[in-house]
Amino acid sequence: MGRTAHEFAALPDAGNRTNGPDAVYNRLVMRGAEVVIGRLCGCGAVRAAGILLALSAVLFGQVTINEFSVPTANGAPVGITRGPDGNLWFTEQLGNKIGRITTGGVVTEFPIPTAGSGPYGITSGPDGNLWFMESYGKVGRITTGGVITEFPISTAGIGPEEITSGPDGNLWSTGLGDRLWRITTGGSVTGFALATSN
Repeated sequence: MGRTAHEFAALPDAGNRTNGPDAVYNRLVMRGAEVVIGRLCGCGAVRAAGILLALSAVLFGQVTINEFSVPTANGAPVGITRGPDGNLWFTEQLGNKIGRITTGGVVTEFPIPTAGSGPYGITSGPDGNLWFMESYGKVGRITTGGVITEFPISTAGIGPEEITSGPDGNLWSTGLGDRLWRITTGGSVTGFALATSN
C-alpha cells in the first residue's frame, strides 16, 4: 500500500508510493536509497511532525538528501513506487505524465494520451507493469518500456486516487465517490459501494 506524507521520515525502504513532506513543488528528493516526492500540498500537525523527523535525521547525520528536478516545469509529482525494472516510477499530476527515475537520478517522462488526466497514485502490478489512477475516471497501465494503455471506470462522478496490488492478483483503488475498485491486469474494473458514505 502507498505511504502517506507523515510516514515517510520513519520508513527507510523505497517501498510503495510516498508523498514527501518537503516544501519543494517540482522536485524528487532522494534520501539514501529512498526517493520521495516534494509538493506544496497539505499541511497540519501530522505533516509538521514528519518534517521535524526528517530534519532531525538530517541534522544528526542519519541520512543524505539529494534533489532531482523534474524536467516538466510545474509537473507536480505526486505518487511514486519501485518498479520491477529497478527504477522508481512517479506520476506528474499537472504535467500529465508518468516519470521514471533511475537510482542515479536520470529522469525520463512519458506523456499520458488523455489530456488533463491528473495522474495520482501509482503501484507495481503483479503483471510486471506499473498501474496508476487518473483523477477523472480512468486507470492507466504503463510498461517498463513506456507504453501506456488507459481503461475507463464507468462510475460517473468519481475521483480515484490511490492504487495498490492486492493479494488476489488484482489491483485495488480508493478515492472519492464512496467506492472501492478492483482492477484486473486485463483492465476490467469492478466498483464496490461502501456501506457508509463519506
